[in-house]
Amino acid sequence: MSEIHEIVKRQFDKQALNFSNWSVTKNIEYQKGYFEFCEISAQDNLLDFACGSGEYAIFAAPRVKSVKGVDISKGMIEIAQKQAFKKNLKNINFLCNPVEQTPFKDGSSSIVICRSAFHHFNDYNKIFDEMIRCCQKGGRISVQDIAAYPVERIDNFFEEFEKLVDVSHHKTLTKEFVTSLYEERKIKIKNKFEIEIELNFQEYLSHAKQSEESEKKISDLIEMGLKDPEISKFFILKKGVLFFKRNVFLILGEK
Repeated sequence: MSEIHEIVKRQFDKQALNFSNWSVTKNIEYQKGYFEFCEISAQDNLLDFACGSGEYAIFAAPRVKSVKGVDISKGMIEIAQKQAFKKNLKNINFLCNPVEQTPFKDGSSSIVICRSAFHHFNDYNKIFDEMIRCCQKGGRISVQDIAAYPVERIDNFFEEFEKLVDVSHHKTLTKEFVTSLYEERKIKIKNKFEIEIELNFQEYLSHAKQSEESEKKISDLIEMGLKDPEISKFFILKKGVLFFKRNVFLILGEK
């Protein structure tokens, strides 16, 4: 297992429960919106790459033919399995395995998705190729993730912030780069969508686990950012509660 695999696995095993309980993870409106965006139907066999604690796979299960979820974190998969068992779902299976090379058969799923995970990866091409391999001809492939800020200086600030919040964060990709993964492989792009969301700062910290040293660095970094005329535009105070703006990019293609 590579060093980056070990970092991701160790971090998500540690913060699995925090991540599962995060309001963004549990957000039904986000799940419904993504379900509609991906044009998912009752006849679909869904494969969820880097499925985390399984919330989306579990949301989809009663609405599709079958669901498989795969994730490198044993802690995440254990939570996913427990949640599926509690809901008595019979058409869902979870597997603890790296997503770069999975045991699924070629073309075994009609839709393959990856939500909120590409910023943890470093071998994007290999993982995307694996998603394509698992997708049947005429099936759909979708990636949804946070998108890089368009101004380099601002993006650098938030990349430093993200890595302090979660050491398994690797790199936030641009929407252009994610789009290029489809274009280079002749995957027909059916739809793209970008939305700006506002994230509760304190709650965002709580969805992961930080060391005391990282907590101090985050505090100093945010103090600096709030004093910066450009960076501070991405922060909002609502009734004394701090939020920050983040763009999310969704793309759907057909194999």
